Amino acid sequence: MGWHKGIRIRNGKVIKGALALFILYDNMIIFFTKAPALGFGKSRLKEILSDEDILKLNKKLIKDNYDIIREYEHVIYYDGALSDLSFLDIDRNVRVIAQYGDGLGERMKNAIYAELKDSRSILLTGSDLTGLDSNLIDEAFLSLSKCDAVITPTYDGGYGLIGMKEKIDLFSDITYSTNMVYLDVINRATAFNKSITSIGRLDDVDSFCDIIRAELGGYYGELEEIGRGEYNINYLYYDSEHGKSVFRINLDSQLGLGKEQIAYEFNALRELQSSGVTPRAYYYKTDGYLLPYGYLTMEYLSGRALDYKTDLEIAARLLANVHNVDIKNSKLIRADKPFQVMYDEFLNMYGVYREWSGKSVIVTTYIDRFMHAISQDGLDDDIINPVIINTELNNRNFIIGEKSFIIDWEKPIIGEAEQDLAHFMVPTTTNWKTDVILDDDEMDFFINEYERYRKVDRNRLKKYLRFNCLRGITWCAMAKVEYSSDRGIKNMDTLAKIDKFLSEDFLRMLEYRFFKEIL
Repeated sequence: MGWHKGIRIRNGKVIKGALALFILYDNMIIFFTKAPALGFGKSRLKEILSDEDILKLNKKLIKDNYDIIREYEHVIYYDGALSDLSFLDIDRNVRVIAQYGDGLGERMKNAIYAELKDSRSILLTGSDLTGLDSNLIDEAFLSLSKCDAVITPTYDGGYGLIGMKEKIDLFSDITYSTNMVYLDVINRATAFNKSITSIGRLDDVDSFCDIIRAELGGYYGELEEIGRGEYNINYLYYDSEHGKSVFRINLDSQLGLGKEQIAYEFNALRELQSSGVTPRAYYYKTDGYLLPYGYLTMEYLSGRALDYKTDLEIAARLLANVHNVDIKNSKLIRADKPFQVMYDEFLNMYGVYREWSGKSVIVTTYIDRFMHAISQDGLDDDIINPVIINTELNNRNFIIGEKSFIIDWEKPIIGEAEQDLAHFMVPTTTNWKTDVILDDDEMDFFINEYERYRKVDRNRLKKYLRFNCLRGITWCAMAKVEYSSDRGIKNMDTLAKIDKFLSEDFLRMLEYRFFKEIL
């Protein structure tokens, strides 16, 4: 006996039609689930989510779906340890039965055949689904009054719900975990001369893309990963209102903002909209429905990455547009003593490496020398001409095309334009995603182009060149430690650059070009 839509029922469901009620008697739902345990299941998610996050995800899916099922006459068929389902708060009158059989198909078949002995119509539904609701269940039972079987497909070619009112073997000779399962079941029903109705659509949540589809409200279009960094992942999708759009997931915060990092980035994009050279931001969430991370959606901008040999003039104009944005009402973090802020950042990053047992004597010797030199180079200087700066300007943060843009605004602050200009030019930036190191003539050309729009303090710029070189090196030192552990996402291209930037040849080159004046 249960409650549904305000109507007390027993062994049946009341379906609300346009003008009438249709009553189905002796219906039963099989809730088919795995009991979630730490480290068990969803192996395709382990590249990005921790075991703890995967367990939370499994529990949320099972709980949300069971809260819908519990309104109906139902039985639970489980796999695993029954104690791991204690979070469902199952009524003591509900039957809970261990799944049995060799393989998924046989276990589902055994459950349905067992329940058909006592019930007229049986629905079996999985637990790791999104999109299940009472309307779909009602429609499925109603369909079974008119046909032999009912099925609800999933995006990946499987199915999330199947039902019948007599024993029909739609489970044998099916190869599961392929994109042909749904069609194979339809064909098998046809071969038995049984009518089968397909209704609605559900989504299995087995991959990271499945999670994103759920966050986008059951998105069924193309979803393509277009960029991944140490702190974010970006996907291209099609939005009915905005067209091609970007779904940007924030994995961590370089600014130490935790869950508020994505809101900070969203608000920065809104502040920068008047520049005309940054993507439009649409909306954000600090916590997703299934994602344990914050995300935002924004405009997709087509084009190519910046070429240092041909696009310096464009880069100068884009950066000037950003630096000319009015900051009167800005809520971005402000670095009033920018060199001290950067130095403190270096200390924190380098400290991780200094404490590491695998550190290199050559690396520590160079970094110690650089750190001592800049500590004597006016750390207490105040900000002079505050503007919004990006602070992260490798060539892939530029989109060059018919119209060109600067993307990737996860770490903007109120700082000085010279900091951005220096960061754009130093070898630890230009050589990060390319093989380019700008020579002195190329740097002069870039600054001269920029000065067509804004004046540059050349002495300040030289100082920022040193600081940005050291920022890149101390970050690499910290990242080397992280990449030597078993935790987190590993990008082998990134590791190769880290090793290059910490090599004696590279460090010697930085010393000669940028530090010799103060050493």
